[in-house]
Amino acid sequence: MQMKRYRANDMKQAMDAAIRELGSDAVMISSTKVRKKGLKNMFGKPMIEVQFAYDPAKAPSAVKQSKLSTDYTPTPGPKWYDKPVQAATPIAGTQQLEKRMDSFERTLTDFMEKFTFIKRDVTYDYTEEVEELLTKMLEEQVREELAHSLAKETEHMLREQQGTSAREILEHLMHENMGKSEPILHKKFTQKVILVVGPTGVGKTTSIVKLAADFAVKQRKKVGIINTDTYRIGAQEQLQTYADILGVPIGIVYYPDELEETLKSMSDRDIIFVDTAGKRPGDEQHKEDLLELIRVLRPEDILLCLSAATGFASVKEIVDTYDFVNDYRIMVTKIDETRYRGALLNISWYSRKPLAYVTTGQNVPDDIEVIDIDSIVKKITR
Repeated sequence: MQMKRYRANDMKQAMDAAIRELGSDAVMISSTKVRKKGLKNMFGKPMIEVQFAYDPAKAPSAVKQSKLSTDYTPTPGPKWYDKPVQAATPIAGTQQLEKRMDSFERTLTDFMEKFTFIKRDVTYDYTEEVEELLTKMLEEQVREELAHSLAKETEHMLREQQGTSAREILEHLMHENMGKSEPILHKKFTQKVILVVGPTGVGKTTSIVKLAADFAVKQRKKVGIINTDTYRIGAQEQLQTYADILGVPIGIVYYPDELEETLKSMSDRDIIFVDTAGKRPGDEQHKEDLLELIRVLRPEDILLCLSAATGFASVKEIVDTYDFVNDYRIMVTKIDETRYRGALLNISWYSRKPLAYVTTGQNVPDDIEVIDIDSIVKKITR
C-alpha cells in the first residue's frame, strides 16, 4: 500500500480527485483542516488536507506515471501562498486561540470522517434494477458506504451470471454478510452461564426477564438470575418481581468476592442469566469490572444488547467499547421503535458478530424472537 495526500477547498473536491487518480478502492486514512497563516486568516475558511491509502496495482495507469504535485487545485488561478502575507502583530492569547480552534476542527473532522471508506466512483453508473435496490437500501437506513459496496458487487456479479436477478444476488450478499442467527442453545445435564452486557437504557434487564421466562416456561429449564447491577434500585425490584412470578431464584451481588458463593448456590440451575450495570463508553472501571466478572463466572455465552433505534455513530462507539470481549453475540432491542431494518445490517457489518435475538416490545415473555435473517433481508430489499 502507498499513501498520497490531497489539498482542496472541501472534502468533496479531495475525494473526487482521489477517486479519479487512485481509483474507487482508495481508503481515506485521515483528514486535517489547514488554516492559512496570519491573524487576518484566523476566521477564514480553511483548506482541507486528506491522506489516502491505495494499491498502486489497482490505481489507474495515469497515477503510476504521474510526477506531479499531490496537492489538488480545484480551479486555475493564483494560489493563496503565491503572494507574501504581511505578518500581523501578535496579540496576547491569539496564537493559543488559533491552536485550540485547529484542534477542535481536527477532532470534529476525524469524528465525522475517519475510517470512512471511499466505495463509490463518481462516474459509476448502475443499471436501473440495481439503482432501485440501492435506493431501497438507503431508505432503510443502510450505511451509504455499505449500500454502495453491495450495489457494486451486485452489478459485477450480474454481468457474470446471466439470467440471475439483481435482487436475488443482493439478498445472497446480505445473507453472507449477516450470517446465520445464533440463539442460546442448552445441552442436557450441563450448566450454562449467560452474561448480558450493554449500555444504560438499552433494555438489558427486560431482555433477561424475557429470556428467563422463555427458558423456564416454554423450554422447561431450571433458570437462575444473578444481578450485579446494584447501581439502579429499579433494576433490582424489577428482577425480583419477575423472579417471584416465574419461580426462579435470584442472587444479588454487591462485591466481586460474592460471585463464587452466589454461583455455588445455583449449582442445580441449567441456565443462569447475569445482569450487569450499563456505563458510558470508555469507562475503564466498568471494563475492569466486566473482566473480573468474566474471569470468575467463565460464561459460555455473552450477549451484547444494542438498540435498533441507536444511531450508527453510537453503535460504533459501543461496539468499540466492548472490543475487549473476545467472543459475544448480539441481541438487538427495541426493534419496535423504528420501522427501518437497515440498522441490523449495519450492526452485523460493523461488529462482525453473530446476531441472536430481537426484542419487539415490552410484553414478557412474548416480545422476544430468534432473529430471522431472511425476513430482515427481504424487508430491506422489497
